Amino acid sequence: MIWTLALVTIGVVLFFLLSWALTTVIMIAVVLIALFVRGLLDEKKNRAAFRRELTELYGKLPMGYGKKKRIVPGGGRRMDRRQDGGAWMAESRFAVDEITWDELDMDAVFHRINYTFSQAGEEYLYGALHWLAEDTREAEKWEYAVSYFDSHHQERVAVMELMAEIGKGSELSFSECLDRLRRSGKQRIARELAADALYLAAAFLALFHAGAGFCLLALIMIFQIITYFRARSGILPAVRSVAGMLRMTEGAGRLCRDLDRSVREDVERQFSVSLEDCVRKVRALKRGSFWVRQCGRTGSSPVSVCADYIRMLLHPDIIQFMLLQNKIAALEPALQSLYAFTGFLDSAVSIAMYRASLKRYCIPVLEGGRELVCGAAPGRAQEPVKSHGISAGLCMTEGYHPLLEEAVANSIAISPEKGVLLTGSNASGKSTFLKTVAVNLLLAQTIHTALAVRFTTPFCHVYTAMRSNDDIRKGMSSYMAEILSLKRILDAGKEAEKIPVFCFVDEVLRGTNTAERIAASTQILRSLRPPGVHCFAATHDRELTKLLAEEYDNYHFTEEIREGEITFPYRLLAGEADTSNAIRLLGVVGYDREIVERAAAQAAYFLKEGVWR
Repeated sequence: MIWTLALVTIGVVLFFLLSWALTTVIMIAVVLIALFVRGLLDEKKNRAAFRRELTELYGKLPMGYGKKKRIVPGGGRRMDRRQDGGAWMAESRFAVDEITWDELDMDAVFHRINYTFSQAGEEYLYGALHWLAEDTREAEKWEYAVSYFDSHHQERVAVMELMAEIGKGSELSFSECLDRLRRSGKQRIARELAADALYLAAAFLALFHAGAGFCLLALIMIFQIITYFRARSGILPAVRSVAGMLRMTEGAGRLCRDLDRSVREDVERQFSVSLEDCVRKVRALKRGSFWVRQCGRTGSSPVSVCADYIRMLLHPDIIQFMLLQNKIAALEPALQSLYAFTGFLDSAVSIAMYRASLKRYCIPVLEGGRELVCGAAPGRAQEPVKSHGISAGLCMTEGYHPLLEEAVANSIAISPEKGVLLTGSNASGKSTFLKTVAVNLLLAQTIHTALAVRFTTPFCHVYTAMRSNDDIRKGMSSYMAEILSLKRILDAGKEAEKIPVFCFVDEVLRGTNTAERIAASTQILRSLRPPGVHCFAATHDRELTKLLAEEYDNYHFTEEIREGEITFPYRLLAGEADTSNAIRLLGVVGYDREIVERAAAQAAYFLKEGVWR
């Protein structure tokens, strides 16, 4: 009887223990499933919200534009401008030099144009803005894809979503990543595999001596966590870049499969490759790369947390990265082609979005190119662009600067035999006009877009000499920096046999005395003349308008003074300026009246007598 009661009691206790354990397991499973389903629903909701945001982005500024610090692609460093897809195979093409790029603030222009969502697209677009087309085929390479994405809204949004999945954020550019992989020596993969094998040894030891086995297991885990962060820190930039490269290849495969056939064939013709062959070749990278592809992706879901612990304890991402290095080196040509393909499409979408956000733009007529059609923001009429018949000249109708929200449009048609000399008041718009023409010349020959009603120009090279400052680190004065900057333009003009040079000079030789400045400026500007060079120069030295009357057409900007206040209409006018406002501006901003009157009297005396007093 006692044994029976004991057995019944034990059975009841076991029943309740098993029921409790089973209930606990079921509850944990239900919670995990609920969290997993909640994560899927949240992801679906976020995707739908992002899709709506992309749809509403059409005709607006890029996401976050003007609200965050601008960062140049490539981890904040100046990118290798050869990123323009396939540009490493065309080193003879003209690239915008660093001086011109900086003086025109082209980083800011790039960020205004940049609607890309992938690193390949961002790098490609940044590189493309450096390389000027020199023939019609190269200039018009964007038109088919851009017009397709402009008119096919659902397809455009789908491509933007896919590019966002590929993502940005790598510390290394594509070319830097390949260079890093080429230079990296053999990694100690045997040590990583041996460390993982020790887990099996600890588990085997625990079968015979639990305490010793668990102690060994704890030591291995501590060792793996410490070495993980130490080893990962040295290769993390390369791992993240490879992860982005793998996501790019996966996205390129989906693009090849889902993209409109005519667009894909157009890109294949441009790069002379078979994209399907490239996708097939890199498919081998997908096997054994799961953990590397997840690098850079963060999340707070239980799955993400578990994955983080697996990485720290087993180092699967480091092991896969080591195994992938040789595979990537062998597939480099195919990877470059897919990079160019992905970057080109993302950039084409960006250009279509940029054009839609402009109040007006046109397809430029480039010397030797066929006439196309003006574009406009949604709802605006389109009109044909006609050549103005100016050989090796430039004609801009109502052109404006891309970084000015309320820009005043100006027009100019230059003679192929003469340059342009700008005079006028301080702050009246001379420098902005020079930059407007120069930036539009770059955009016309890079993304085949000009911010004007009409824009006709020959294919040309573009240089600037607009902002020369003292450089203490180089021990160089502003005058020395300026004459070296001008010298590079003179040297380029001597080689301008097949393609003209357009140069933009602001305040020639400002760093020296008046007599030598005027004399040297006259001779330098006479050297910067057609047929090889077409110069746009701004100056305060009105003597140059007379000295250079045969070589330069005169234009000017001026100001309006009403009731003691100076306003600027920013309108380009023919002829030379007949006013100056440097002294009057002193009074407008609040200088003592006595200072202003004495300065005005002294200047008037010099103009009348020719000597200072």
